[in-house]
Amino acid sequence: PARVYDGDKKKKKKISFQNTVNVVPIPMRTEYSDRVRSRLWSDAVEIHQNAARNQVEFAAEGWDWRTVTEDDKMYVCCISGELIHPVHYTRNHFG
Repeated sequence: PARVYDGDKKKKKKISFQNTVNVVPIPMRTEYSDRVRSRLWSDAVEIHQNAARNQVEFAAEGWDWRTVTEDDKMYVCCISGELIHPVHYTRNHFG
């Protein structure tokens, strides 16, 4: 049994596995279309942009993983539905 932290209470949870499974083949990355590939994997430029954005966000949180902003405290873009860290909103709208 695994212990799962749930607020102030610790509960025992049990997991089990089925004896019968469905095997689903996973295509090689070269078998995906360019459109699908571009949505599944990031290129070097996108990885660099994400790393720079993450650095700004983490710095705003005092470089402490315990104080990171959770999803429910993020802004939501009304066009894309993407979550926006508050540091970007305050930087762009207040100075």
